[in-house]
Amino acid sequence: MGKVLKRLHYPLDVIVLCVRWYVAYSLSLRNLE
Repeated sequence: MGKVLKRLHYPLDVIVLCVRWYVAYSLSLRNLE
């Protein structure tokens, strides 16, 4: 189980980062309008 979690750890970080960027981007777009 530990090996699977280690393998999934990196993609999970990338997904979290992408979600953060997406939210920040959509919020800044709303502020511009």
